[in-house]
Amino acid sequence: MEQLMFLLTSAPVLLFVTGVIAALGKSNLKIPESLSITLNLYLLLAIGLKGGMGLASVSMDELAFPLAVTLVLGLVLPLVAFGLGAFLKFTFSERIAMAATFGSVSLVTYVAATAQLERLGISYEPFMTTLVVVLEIPGLVVALLLYNQSRVLGITAAPTQSLTVIRDSLLSKSILLLLAGLIVGLVTPDTSALTPFFVDLFPGVLLLFLLSLGVKVGHQLKTLPSYGMKFLVVGMTFPLVGAAIGFLAAGMAGLSDGGTILLMTLAASGSYIAAPAMLQASVPEAEPSFYLTLALAVTFPFNLLIGIQLFISIVT
Repeated sequence: MEQLMFLLTSAPVLLFVTGVIAALGKSNLKIPESLSITLNLYLLLAIGLKGGMGLASVSMDELAFPLAVTLVLGLVLPLVAFGLGAFLKFTFSERIAMAATFGSVSLVTYVAATAQLERLGISYEPFMTTLVVVLEIPGLVVALLLYNQSRVLGITAAPTQSLTVIRDSLLSKSILLLLAGLIVGLVTPDTSALTPFFVDLFPGVLLLFLLSLGVKVGHQLKTLPSYGMKFLVVGMTFPLVGAAIGFLAAGMAGLSDGGTILLMTLAASGSYIAAPAMLQASVPEAEPSFYLTLALAVTFPFNLLIGIQLFISIVT
């Protein structure tokens, strides 16, 4: 019941639902495409900056092994999602969308999990927010590599061609902004000038972004029946598979109970900020109705209503 009340009173969820209702009700509410792109750019850079700031506050000895395990986790999750999509016979573009969506993470789901842990008095490592950003990047790179390798190079690519794929993937605007923000947040001596715009305004910009996503999803919900039951199956099955992998990774990294729960939550979540930004820019044939609805209408509420509480029960 508490999870349900959290869902019903969560501002991000309410704004997303508002956008869906506006679209379904044929409201004259419209989000200019240029504004949507601007919000994407802001959120990507802000996520990177906050992660860099977190990195600057902990010692590398404390962070090194959890960071390495998280990077490996970020490489494994998109491959598992891509494989699950192939097993369920999704199209190639849908599998790429699944790899990006489940290879990256949901910030709102993470925030919901931290709120639950604080309510229960369960502590967690101070660098967990940094791992959120670290986990954003590898999944998107792997998804782009899968896409570029299959679409452009084929399976017999020469080593020099493979290096070109890696370069192009790393220089895509999504990855570039995340990495640039991470570096700026890490090396800037005084980040107080960045905080008002990139930290304090982040929740409000996120609400506008979710409102725009809600409008997009509402306009394209008519395509949902065409995906069939397997769409719901993958949206509720991957969180359990991802959480199990996250649990094993947390054990290897030596995380506390709180850290383990958060890593499970991250591994179970689906991105609706970084992944859609990357997919819209780099995989235009992937339908927004597919990956946005999958992350926001299936996986997101599943984790809020069932997943987080399940993960807490398993670990504690």
